Amino acid sequence: MKDWSYIGLLTASWLLAILFVNPIGDFPLNDDFSYARSTMNLSEAGILRYDPWLSMTLLAQVLWGTAFCKLFGFSFTVLRYSTLVLGWVSVIAGYQLVRDLGQGRQVAFLLAAMLAFNPLFFSLSFTYMTDVPYFAFSLLSVLFYVRFFKEEDLKWMLLGSCFAMVSVFVRQLGLLLPVAFAVAYLCRYGLRPKYLLTAFGPLAVIVAMFAWYSNWLAASQGLPEGYGSFQRLLRQMGKGFWSQIPLRLGVISVYLGGFLLPFAVLFFPSLRNGFSVKNNWPALLGVLAAAAMGVLAWPRLPWANILYNLGLGPKLLKDGYFFINMQPVAPKWVVNILIFIGLCGAMAAVFLLMKNAKQRLINGGANRSIAIFSSTCALLYGGFLMLDVHCFDRYFIVLLPFLLPLLLPEGQQNPSPKTRWAATAALLLMAIFSITATHDYLAWNRARWQALDFLTKEKNITPDRIDGGFEFNGWYRPTQQKEQNGPKSDWWVVDDEYVVTFGNMDGYKKMSSFPYTRWLPPGVDSVFVLKR
Repeated sequence: MKDWSYIGLLTASWLLAILFVNPIGDFPLNDDFSYARSTMNLSEAGILRYDPWLSMTLLAQVLWGTAFCKLFGFSFTVLRYSTLVLGWVSVIAGYQLVRDLGQGRQVAFLLAAMLAFNPLFFSLSFTYMTDVPYFAFSLLSVLFYVRFFKEEDLKWMLLGSCFAMVSVFVRQLGLLLPVAFAVAYLCRYGLRPKYLLTAFGPLAVIVAMFAWYSNWLAASQGLPEGYGSFQRLLRQMGKGFWSQIPLRLGVISVYLGGFLLPFAVLFFPSLRNGFSVKNNWPALLGVLAAAAMGVLAWPRLPWANILYNLGLGPKLLKDGYFFINMQPVAPKWVVNILIFIGLCGAMAAVFLLMKNAKQRLINGGANRSIAIFSSTCALLYGGFLMLDVHCFDRYFIVLLPFLLPLLLPEGQQNPSPKTRWAATAALLLMAIFSITATHDYLAWNRARWQALDFLTKEKNITPDRIDGGFEFNGWYRPTQQKEQNGPKSDWWVVDDEYVVTFGNMDGYKKMSSFPYTRWLPPGVDSVFVLKR
C-alpha cells in the first residue's frame, strides 16, 4: 500500500466514525455556546463582537467557522462539522509527521489512528470548542518546522511560522511555537548575526501581530475578565503552587500513558535487545519518578472536565453538577484497573522518551534540532499546565504532537506481527470507547434539548424560569451574573422553578421524560423535566 492508500483508509475510518456518532443537533456543547455566539455575530451581522465568556484570542476559529456558516448557514451542526474537518486535518498531518520522522507507513497509520481515536481528541472534534482547532494548527506548525530542520528549506520555516501565527489567533499559547523554533535554530547555528533574523524573525512578527490584536480588542470591546495573559499565569505562583506540581505531573502522566498505550505496545518490545541498566539508568529513574507521581495522583483520578467515570462529557445538568444521578458508572475496581493501565503506559512512555530523545540529542544535526524544538515546546506547554488555574484534562492532548518526535526512535522500525496485532487491539479498544461514549454524549444532549423545546416552545416557559444546564443558560443568559447562589447551579440561573435532569431531585415533581439510547453500556436512559 502507498501513502495515499493509508491516508484514504484513515479518511474512511474518520467518516465512518462520524456516521456512527451522528453529530447532528442544533445545540451547544460545553463552552462552545460562547464561541458560536461570537461566530454568529460575524457571519450574520457582519460584526466582530465577542461574547464576554472569552479567555482566548479566538479570531482564527471565528473566521474558520464563519466561512462554513457563509456556505451552509449558521447552526451548531455546521460549526461542529467545521471542527470535524480540522480533526481530519490533524489525523492526516499526524500521519505525515510520523513519516517525516522516518517511520514506515504501517507505523504511521497506527499512530495517526491512535490520535484520531484518542477519547479527548475524538470527543472534542464533535464540538465547536477551541481544543481541536488549536491542536490542528499547532500540529501543522510542528510538521513544517520539523521539515525545515530536516531539509533547511526556508519555505517550510515560513509555513511553520504561518500556522504558528494561526494557532496564536486561536489560543495565545501558540506563541510557544516560534519561541521553541528560535531556541532550536540558535542551538544549531549559534548566535552569529547572520542567523539572528531567521531565528527571531517569525517570533517578532507573530508577537507584533498578537500585541496589535490585543490592543485593538482592548480599545474596541475591552479585554474580557478571563482573557489569558502571561501575567495572569504568574499570579498563580502563590501559596500551594509548588505542592500541586507532583500531583498535576502524576495526573498528566497517567492520562498520556493511557493515550499512548498503543504506541508503548508497538515500540517497547524493541528495547529488549542490548538492554543494560548501566546505559539506561537515567531513563529508569524517570520511570520511578513517573510511577511515584502516578501513585500520588491515583486518588484524584479521573481528573476533570471531559473524561469521567464511564463516559465523555461533561454532564452539565443540575443533578450532574451536584453529583446526583450520575449513572451509569463503572465499579471502582474497573476504574482502578484503567488507572493502573494508564500508569504502566506512562512508565513505558517515559522510558522511551528519555532513551530516544537522548539518542537524538547525541547524534546531532537535524535530529538534535528536532529534539530541542520538541523539548522546548513540551516544557513551555507543561509550564502552562502547572500554572493554569483549571488544568482541564482536555488541555493534555496538545502535548502529543510535541512529544511524538521525542518518543519515536531514530530510523525506521519494523515491529513484529505479534506486536502490531497487540497495538491494534489496544487501539481498537480505545476506538470503541471513544465512539460509543461520544455517541452517548450527543444522544443525551439531543434528548436534553427536546426537553428544553418542550418547556420553551410547547409550555411557553421563559428561560429565566429554567435551569436547563450550563449550555442552555449560557446561550440564553437570562442574567449576567454567574455565581453560586445557595442551591442553584453555578450558571446564570435566575429561578430554577423548572429543571432538566438525569433523574429525580428532592423538592421537585416529574413533568415529562425524554428517552434516548445509549451504547455504553447498552440500554435506554431518559432526560427529565421537573417542576418545583
